[in-house]
Amino acid sequence: MKVQNLESADVEILDELQPSGWEDIRSYFYYYISSPSCDSIKICEGKRIAAVGTTIRHTDTAWLAHVIVHPDFRNQGLGKRLTSELVDRAHRKNIHTIYLDATDMGFPVYQKLGFETETEYIHLDGDLMNINLNNPAAVIPYEEKYHYDILKLDLITSGEHRELILSERLNDALIYLREGKAIGIYLPNFFEHAIMAEDPEAGTELMKLRMRVKSRFRLPIDNKPGVDFLIKNGYQQIRTSKKMILGQKRKWKAENNFNRISGGLG
Repeated sequence: MKVQNLESADVEILDELQPSGWEDIRSYFYYYISSPSCDSIKICEGKRIAAVGTTIRHTDTAWLAHVIVHPDFRNQGLGKRLTSELVDRAHRKNIHTIYLDATDMGFPVYQKLGFETETEYIHLDGDLMNINLNNPAAVIPYEEKYHYDILKLDLITSGEHRELILSERLNDALIYLREGKAIGIYLPNFFEHAIMAEDPEAGTELMKLRMRVKSRFRLPIDNKPGVDFLIKNGYQQIRTSKKMILGQKRKWKAENNFNRISGGLG
């Protein structure tokens, strides 16, 4: 079985690899194969896709995303082989800090390849809610003049230079203002509807907007105000997953992340 690049014609048949409880993986792979920042690969057995995965590159960091092995081909070492290839592709681009979000099934494989646990994401689910904002005037549509504030907030939050991926999504964003500065952002049209904010007041206000349309939250367990806010409103923990790192560690603020972008973007 050879490692090959994933093609657009492959995406529709990836439903055969769809993990239970995950959002439809095909929409993610359509994004991956169209983005110059991503490398999506596959391992095939005849005409069947046995495994898939993606490397998402930022300026000097990368994420591995949607590393999935078909149930019929598990326990054959394909997960390790696929992950190793994705890591090698990042290294060839001179990237030496690589992250991923590990499920319980994938964790032993990644650990054997040298990945270390940095923190955990907590996954909570609840009912859609319509909670009034304390200060509705603080939330406005994105404006270009706040571009620098948002990129700075993202850098502090993630420890990564994610301008290329983030900038193309800002026009649909909502931002939280305080004294003329953008201190929070909500991305309602980007994968898992990410929220970043400098403090709990801004973060939980933006969470109220997201709670109107999305019932599941995924955020670092280190963000205690965000987790407590959800539990107070009846949300319950579904599971956890591990944010893992291979290579040089970065400074970042998990407490600023009130809902991640996705499992492959942090």
